[in-house]
Amino acid sequence: MVIGWLVIMGASVVMWAIAWNRLSEGIDAWVKAESPGLVSVRGEATRRDLTGVYRITVLAGFLGFGTGVFALYFYRVDYEQERAQRKLLEEKLHAEDAVKEKSAFLANMSHEIRTPMNAILGFSELLEPEGLTPKQSQYVRAIRDSGASLLQLINDILDLSKIEAGRLELHPDPTDMRDSCEFLRTVFAEQALKKSLQLHFELAPDLPPALLLDRRRLRQVLVNLLGNAVKFTKRGYVKTRVSWQRQNGGSIGTLLIDVEDTGSGIPEGKLQEIFKSFMQTDSGRDAEVSGTGLGLTIARRLTEMMKGTLTVESTEGCGSVFHLRFPGVPVSARLSVGDHAEPEGAVDFNDFAPATLLVVDDNQVNRSLMVGMFEKTHHQLRFARNGKEALQCLDDSKFDIVLLDIRMPVMDGPTALTEIRKRPELASLPVIAITASSLASEDTAMRSRFSDYIRKPFSRQTLFSVLAQFLQRIPRQLPTAGQNPAEAPLALSPPPERVAQWRALVLELRGLEASPWPVLNDSLAINGTHEFAQKLRALAQATQCGLLTTYAATLSGFAETYAIAQMEGHLAGFPKLVDSIAGSCAHT
Repeated sequence: MVIGWLVIMGASVVMWAIAWNRLSEGIDAWVKAESPGLVSVRGEATRRDLTGVYRITVLAGFLGFGTGVFALYFYRVDYEQERAQRKLLEEKLHAEDAVKEKSAFLANMSHEIRTPMNAILGFSELLEPEGLTPKQSQYVRAIRDSGASLLQLINDILDLSKIEAGRLELHPDPTDMRDSCEFLRTVFAEQALKKSLQLHFELAPDLPPALLLDRRRLRQVLVNLLGNAVKFTKRGYVKTRVSWQRQNGGSIGTLLIDVEDTGSGIPEGKLQEIFKSFMQTDSGRDAEVSGTGLGLTIARRLTEMMKGTLTVESTEGCGSVFHLRFPGVPVSARLSVGDHAEPEGAVDFNDFAPATLLVVDDNQVNRSLMVGMFEKTHHQLRFARNGKEALQCLDDSKFDIVLLDIRMPVMDGPTALTEIRKRPELASLPVIAITASSLASEDTAMRSRFSDYIRKPFSRQTLFSVLAQFLQRIPRQLPTAGQNPAEAPLALSPPPERVAQWRALVLELRGLEASPWPVLNDSLAINGTHEFAQKLRALAQATQCGLLTTYAATLSGFAETYAIAQMEGHLAGFPKLVDSIAGSCAHT
């Protein structure tokens, strides 16, 4: 609108100048005709004045027109910039919508894949202890290995998607690198042994006892690096070196980790390509060392999220060294609670006192899997297909724990939990969520609302570890006849012939109460607590002290299953236990 007015004004000035020129010419002609004398006296001066006015008027007209043209040009430029910005904003919104849709799609596909994977891995696990022929056992192991590989691929894709969307969060907590290296040794010891590889871990003596890092994500990076090292090394060794450079008086420092192998190495031209998604140094390699090409991509992205760097040096045919550098890592005042793999080997649900469990799941296969897991145990299971049926079961019977699926028809898990918590008599009932979702929002909600949660697919060890936080552990019943006397049940009070031993035991327990119990009670270190429980168990066996046997067995169970809250409470009761044993000696 403004530009239009400017153009009109410019054109008006020009037209006015032309009109003035015509008027001047008319006046000049009239003067010549009517007053020849006047022209002779003043004509020349007047003509010069009129000519000057004419020129100024024409110049003003052109200036006004030029101003309009320039205004129109700048308006055009501004309009184009505004349209470009609007287009960029629209593209940004479309991109954000695409990221949300992709995340939702991956999360939904993850849920749909994890549900049948739970049955595949779960039932194949149940088949392993059975009396199978060697060929059948080989088939079962192939099913489990293939299922685990598929699950790892799903997890890698989801992690990469979360990183790209900026939705992967870090949770720093006290991390003991010695404990983490023991975890890695446990994970890769069998693979290295099968290939006759030496697995070394070298830790600097000045390494702090605990660093403030995201232990889970650092573990994920190291598992990827060591997994590749073991995979691509046919002979020689895989070595992990951990060192520490102190800064700022020792309160912070730089954590340095090197993973070295004597494997096939990487061509110089592909040293950077290996960090790209789905890239492999040799697409024609054999099945033994196959992979998706996502591991190193995720490792580098996670390292960068933790403000670190991941670089590599390699000589083809000689091996590789991956260098991790994390500057500015704070030293933690609190000790680490441990970083261990899931307990290996068979678990026995009869280690828990008899309990009644309500399993709520709309999937018949999942319900059958739970039946198989608790077969031949002294526990009772009841089933419901949705939240509404679960509430009816809770009205009819008393349960010790509820295993509640999240996505169900009629009434889903969160709604059922809300209804359960509305009932005062069920306010403290442990409700464990069973989910196949990978959405971070659901993860946060489950942590805050449910007693605990298990993600599909899960193993018997995983279920055992979670149940250990809510069900009472009982010591195994030892035979009473026909067995070694050392394995017989132990008394709760000292027989006459063992009074002196029990009194000596009390003195030794008082020493343990002075050290190392206070340190363990404050730090809740898993390894130290487990060693402490084993020492107590040995003392109990030697002195036939039943009170100490029960205490040591329970404490060891909490440490083995990483039930930190229960372990903390049990450790706190150690002085009372010593007082009880001392009191039983005094009354004998």
